[in-house]
This record gives sequence, C-alpha cells and structure tokens, in this order.
Amino acid sequence: MEGSNLLNNFDSNKKYFGRYLRYVKQVERLAERYNELSVKVSSTHGVELDGIPKGNKNYFLDDDIVELDELDHRIKLIKNESIGFRREITSALDHLDNPDCSAILEERFIYNKPMNVIADDIYKSDRQTKYNT
Repeated sequence: MEGSNLLNNFDSNKKYFGRYLRYVKQVERLAERYNELSVKVSSTHGVELDGIPKGNKNYFLDDDIVELDELDHRIKLIKNESIGFRREITSALDHLDNPDCSAILEERFIYNKPMNVIADDIYKSDRQTKYNT
C-alpha cells in the first residue's frame, strides 16, 4: 500500500486499518484482565476466621495462576499475529508526504487514541486534526 494511495483512498482504507485496531483492542482487554488477576493473586493472604459464614465456593490460587499463564499466552499470540499488519500500516504512513497527517493517523490506528485526545496532544482543535487527515 503506497503512501499516496493511502492518502487518496483514506475512507476505503479505514477498514484495512481497522484490522490492526481489532488486535490492539483485544490485547488491551486481555491485559486489563491479566492486571486484575495479578492484583488478586498478589493480594492473596491467609484465611481470616472471623466467625462470619462465607460462600461455599472453594477458592484455589492454582486456578488463578493457570488463568494468568493462559492470558499471557493469548496476549503473546495476538501480538505475534498483529506484527505484520502493524508493519504494513506504519510503512504506508512513513511514506505520506504530510508528516502531521502521518503522526495523527499513527496515533489513531496504531495506538488506538480517540481523535479528540490526539487533538489535545498536538494542541489543535478536533476540526483541524480531522482536516489534517
């Protein structure tokens, strides 16, 4: 995908860019779950007997550790699958004539930032940011 074609056919290429965003969103979701589970595992402490009845479901730390390992494996697989898409997109963006446009599109489609956040980051209005793309 050439840089000039990318700029001229931006609307048709949104779908192409969106393929990588699906990977990014999936990794973010799994990483969030991984972090929550890590906190749960690291904060596990001895049983406190206070005389108040607890639920009858047994909690086993081993189950959480196995799930952590599985989440880690899934994250690595998704990242490996997405490398090709990311390289194609960044290569196309690197060949754009307008560096501002390239930077904005990279933030949007590689780092999954909303346009209003990108606009704030580059000190431009939402309208100026959208016009640059």
